[in-house]
Amino acid sequence: MLLVSGPPGIGKTTLLDAAQRSARQAGFEILTARGGELESHFPYGVVRQLFESALRHAPAAERAELLAGAAAFAAPVVAGESGPAAPAAAGAASEFGPLHGLHWLTVNMSARAPLLIAVDDAHWADAHSLRFLLYLARRLDGLPVLLLISTRSGEPGADPEVWTHLATQPFVHVIRPGALSEHAVATMLAAGLRQPPAGSFAAACRAATGGMPFLVHELIAALAADQVRPDAESAVRVQRVGPRTVATATLVRLARMPRGSVALAQAAAVLAGEAPLFRAARLAGLPENEALPALDGLIGAHVLREGTQLRFVHPIVRAAIYDELPPGERSRLHREAARLLTAEGAEIDAVAAQLLASEPAGSPEVIVQLRQAAAGALSRGAPEDAVAYLTRALGEGSGRELRATLCFELGMAEQHAGKPAMIGHFRDAQRLSADRVLRNTAALELASVLALTGQWGEPIAVTEAALADLGDSAPDLALRLERVHAATAAYDPRLVDNFDKRLPELHEMVRTGGPAARLLALLLAAIAAARGRPGGEIVELVRQGWDEGRLEASGTDVLMLSQGLAALVQTGELGYAADLDGKLLASAQSSGSLIAFLVAISHRGWIEARHGRLASAEGEFRAVLEPAREHQLNFFLPSLLWFATDVMVERPEAADLAAAAENVPLGPMAEVASGALLMDARGRVRHAVGDTPGGITDLRQAGEVFRVLQFRNPNAFSWRSALALMLGADDHDEALSLVMEELEDARQVSQPRGIGAALRALGLIEGGAAGREHLSQAETVLRQGPARLEHARALVDLGAAMRRSGERAASRGPLRAGLDLALTAGATRLAGRARVELAAAGARPRRMHLTGRDALTPSELRVAVLAEAGRTNNEIAQALFITPKTVDTHLTNAYAKLGISSRRDLAAALGMSQAAG
Repeated sequence: MLLVSGPPGIGKTTLLDAAQRSARQAGFEILTARGGELESHFPYGVVRQLFESALRHAPAAERAELLAGAAAFAAPVVAGESGPAAPAAAGAASEFGPLHGLHWLTVNMSARAPLLIAVDDAHWADAHSLRFLLYLARRLDGLPVLLLISTRSGEPGADPEVWTHLATQPFVHVIRPGALSEHAVATMLAAGLRQPPAGSFAAACRAATGGMPFLVHELIAALAADQVRPDAESAVRVQRVGPRTVATATLVRLARMPRGSVALAQAAAVLAGEAPLFRAARLAGLPENEALPALDGLIGAHVLREGTQLRFVHPIVRAAIYDELPPGERSRLHREAARLLTAEGAEIDAVAAQLLASEPAGSPEVIVQLRQAAAGALSRGAPEDAVAYLTRALGEGSGRELRATLCFELGMAEQHAGKPAMIGHFRDAQRLSADRVLRNTAALELASVLALTGQWGEPIAVTEAALADLGDSAPDLALRLERVHAATAAYDPRLVDNFDKRLPELHEMVRTGGPAARLLALLLAAIAAARGRPGGEIVELVRQGWDEGRLEASGTDVLMLSQGLAALVQTGELGYAADLDGKLLASAQSSGSLIAFLVAISHRGWIEARHGRLASAEGEFRAVLEPAREHQLNFFLPSLLWFATDVMVERPEAADLAAAAENVPLGPMAEVASGALLMDARGRVRHAVGDTPGGITDLRQAGEVFRVLQFRNPNAFSWRSALALMLGADDHDEALSLVMEELEDARQVSQPRGIGAALRALGLIEGGAAGREHLSQAETVLRQGPARLEHARALVDLGAAMRRSGERAASRGPLRAGLDLALTAGATRLAGRARVELAAAGARPRRMHLTGRDALTPSELRVAVLAEAGRTNNEIAQALFITPKTVDTHLTNAYAKLGISSRRDLAAALGMSQAAG
């Protein structure tokens, strides 16, 4: 990627034009776009300039090929077609489908020929196009694509944060053209004035223009028009001109032209972009017989370029003309331009761009058009533009009820865009509306937002007031309010009593059926699982809630689906959880939903970890961590890192995950369940790396939250035995009390994993013969279930206890078995401890796997398995939301480690290696 940055008039556009000529000669396919002041709120405006023409003129078969696979998600943005239905999601995640699709459209296009993507004046590009450029730039490695962008230095652009990311990335080369030298200015003067200039005259011209090429051109035009000779005497005159007069030389020339030319130039400046003559003429009020001579005059005066569209010779010229318009006249022209565009049937975004630049005048028609534009922007994943349209609509002026509706719609757009102003607009909608359903729908959204932003107490009051106001008028809305009320209270120790009082009513509500009731069922399943309720009850709630996959996974609904998956994992129903998770992942990949993908992959990692496949689980968690961070979905991190606890504890290779757990700020989250999950994970990792006091502090704080919430299922919440092992001999009585309490709960839940883990902790705390007996019981219990990691821990601890009691020979059996299980599980730390114990017992432990399947990294293994299943590199990349170059790298490394040279050998290599392990 090349970023050409400099002040206006330095020659950035000329450099881009030269690059395009060179690329065309080299056989590149060229896509071009230009940012414009008026189009900065035109959703994906620059992106559409880049791709629309190529797709529009492509034959049907070629068009289908370009939009194949994940590129289909770009169709609604650039092809005017409906693509896969991407579910709504909060914040940046709502953009993921279009960004993902546009990236793959670029990949598909670059497969035909090398691709040059040139974007001029990108400082005026809309925010969504800028984010696509950043998204693409991060994935250019391995693609025959050159991304060439020009931007005006000192201009923050539509999204300053994106520019900061772009300019500081190691893959970006920044070109900053310098000003022309005095010699260069003299050369241009000689060509333009048809005689060599005096040295002092050239120096004065260089000083007046600052060496800016465009300003030099403008100065030469002005000097030629005034028939100024380039001699030493005229140098004084040039010095008096100064840079400001040079910059406005266009206005001087324009003032000398006929009135029709002035009106046409002003109309072209208001229309901006590349307007057709007929439209500018109508806006200027010129008949055709006057418009054509006016156009010729403007081209001859170096104001407009030649061509079928009216285009200024430089943005500086357009800005000079536009800025000279009186504000009232400028607003009138923008409104008239919007009317003309509407009459022509132009795109609503083009109409809205004109309306945004006009002053409010209380027009109902303008409000209708801006709301229509906002709806279109949201449908294309461009919520920031919807916010701009609706903010302007709100400023147009309206009656109370319409204002309430606008406030609600604006709040929803701000929610999608991740803007905190949504809270105020939801409050305004609730306050202003006389419509019971609208004001309480606003209350629902307000309560949801407040809960997610850590304002834990108010959502309860908001939902209770809304439920009382709603009465029986909207049962489905009432159920949605009940769900938000319950989800807030159930996970907050200060509010959980309220949840418990209403629990019987909530179960009755689930029986009413419908989408809202099903989502409530999933929440109740998760709470029941955490509290250790019978497995049959939990599975039935999940079946009701998931509705066998018929539940639409959109927005916060996906987060409720995650509640159902968590309930199944906590209950030990790993097979059922894996089946539903696979369905959710397939839905995510077909819809382009980032939230659904993150939920599915993170839970798949959790399921893998529960089966004792830590290397595979690590790959899943890392696949989630990167996009969650890239899209700033921080609310997702506590659950993800809690799922990854065993991976972080047992695998030093997962140090990046452990670092993430340390770096997530707790804030008010520390007082609720999500903060407790993070502290639980962080405390165990701290203990594993030697910071036992820090681990104890974290687990005590997490345990206080879990106790109040009644999260007593040791199959999921085993903090008591973990804390007991950290306390050890320092506080034997407390440690014993904690582990006995957990063992009692584990037996009530009756899950082998929880019982075995508690028995193992009890054995280690008690020590001696009684301790060895408990360790033996733990090993027997864990042998019956899928928890291979816990089984390996029990075997190693049993073998170590036997060795310490003098049974060296007998200890080798459980130690070897524990080592084998630890190696298979990818539990590096546990395997290391087993080796030390075996050596102390007088045995020679077998060497670690250095080749074959066991040598593959988690990411290499995931790619290899998909390749063995017949997926192409592009299909693998689309399924895993990574780049084709990353797939190619993983496969190359996997082939080397497996000792093969092609896909044909993968099945045998992976199968034989697995059997050997």
